[in-house]
Amino acid sequence: MRQEKSAFTLVEVLISITLLSLVLMALYKSSDLLRRSNMHLYHHLEHISDAMKGSQVLYLDLLQADNNISILHREKKFDQLTIEKTEHSLYGLAPVKVTWLIYKENNTLLRIEGTKYELPLREDENVEVDNVSEHIELFKFYKNKKKNKLLAIIKGKGEVSQSFLIQNLASPPFKPKMVNPTTLGRNVVKQP
Repeated sequence: MRQEKSAFTLVEVLISITLLSLVLMALYKSSDLLRRSNMHLYHHLEHISDAMKGSQVLYLDLLQADNNISILHREKKFDQLTIEKTEHSLYGLAPVKVTWLIYKENNTLLRIEGTKYELPLREDENVEVDNVSEHIELFKFYKNKKKNKLLAIIKGKGEVSQSFLIQNLASPPFKPKMVNPTTLGRNVVKQP
């Protein structure tokens, strides 16, 4: 009886190495594609999170503000928002005046924080200016008639618009009516 040896021939080994190399090349291509896709998604999410952080800061500025909020409609798409007194400070000051506006260069959204300042800023003003986001397409605010609700809409280039509504804004502090001192102590009686 003869025993036959079972072994791979040279052709079979070469074919298996070729097939294995083709599979490895396909796996490498797909892993490279996945890596690039993840990097693109990471950069996109990083950019969105910066815009979201800016919206969150604006929300906290408005939430912790007194009702002394003024909106200046500067252009069709852009407003300037000034909060005369808010407890939300990024630099440890309280209370502070905060102004949100669009700078014309690259439509940059700026946040200006300080204790007392007027726009345009002078050289001796002690303020902090933060560049929140660039390429803003829409930055609008709307107050209702009772002035206790405020709608904010922000849209960056190529992004979905973000909006939020602040309800029950704090009422302005009560200011007593001015009384004429010359009429104090007099009883005014109208005669028929």
